[in-house]
Amino acid sequence: MMRPAPQRGCHHGDDGGFSLIELVVAMVVLGAMSVAVIGVILHAQAQSVNNRSRIAAANLAAREIDIVREEFTRSFTAPATLAAAGTVVNPHPLPGQVSGTPLEIDGKQYTVTRSVAWNATGTGASACEGGSLVNHPTLRVTVDVTWPNMGSTRPVTSSTNMAPPKSSGVLGNTSFVAVAVTASDGLPNPGRAVRVFAGGESRTSSTDAAGCAVVQVAPAAGTGTNYNVQVSGANHVDIAGNPAPLVNVGLVARGTLNSNVKLSYDRASTLVLRFVDSTGAEVDATGEDVTVSAGGASGSTALRVLPVTGSTMTLDSLWPTQYTAFLGTVPPADGAATITLAPGSSQVLEVPLPDMGVGP
Repeated sequence: MMRPAPQRGCHHGDDGGFSLIELVVAMVVLGAMSVAVIGVILHAQAQSVNNRSRIAAANLAAREIDIVREEFTRSFTAPATLAAAGTVVNPHPLPGQVSGTPLEIDGKQYTVTRSVAWNATGTGASACEGGSLVNHPTLRVTVDVTWPNMGSTRPVTSSTNMAPPKSSGVLGNTSFVAVAVTASDGLPNPGRAVRVFAGGESRTSSTDAAGCAVVQVAPAAGTGTNYNVQVSGANHVDIAGNPAPLVNVGLVARGTLNSNVKLSYDRASTLVLRFVDSTGAEVDATGEDVTVSAGGASGSTALRVLPVTGSTMTLDSLWPTQYTAFLGTVPPADGAATITLAPGSSQVLEVPLPDMGVGP
């Protein structure tokens, strides 16, 4: 009687290996974990680079403040000289570098912007809130440091107040012009460049966190000097659409604070008019006129009648407010197309063609 041959390779258990599906799942899980780990590593590296940049910027800001403190006490006239400089960029280069150019550290270029203005408070909480007499002002020094590819990182800012000795000559004949700049929502607009000038005299500063810029001036004896103010900022306009509005301050006498100038100034917006028929299809309306009105604006931008030059029209450098547009010069009975532009935005407003009716 023959015995059956022993069976080989028929073991069943947990060591039978991975199936193809299990292998694919394992690879997917491992890949997802790898991507997550790599993302964390890259974020940590980027954060480390950003932290190094902020540390270098903070050191440059502190260095500029220290240099200004030393210059402030050099002589009798030093405080007034610093104030007259207004806003300057990269005034103190690093060893071996050139004044006015970015300061380079470890291959990265940093821009140091220093703004100096007098805190001549008059009778209000700030110089822009009223008052006409100058008591004993202090000098506000603000330093902002920026660098390339900052992304969402905020600039490093350092500021200080310095009180000159009462014998420094800041009192008496010293005069100031305070300029208040607000955005379209009525809130302060900081960081805007302000120039006060008359004849051969021109002084600059920038608005602080309260939207107030204070500029020291030197009016003539007697009746004083008639000054003008000009405000500027990249891609900004005033309520009349002017990118660099010019305002007359009026006469400024010696030993006074003039806070008459208050400006609305914000990021310019863009309005794209798109002409459509009753189905919403874009239509070439060349030869027609379109009326565009702006709520709250002034001057030539408040109401304009423009010739249409195609199926769309683009209006740039607009004050951010509500706009209404319609074809022709008579508002339609059922209301005109309306849109509210946010500061710095570009938005499309569809303007329907008038219903001409259907012929017999």
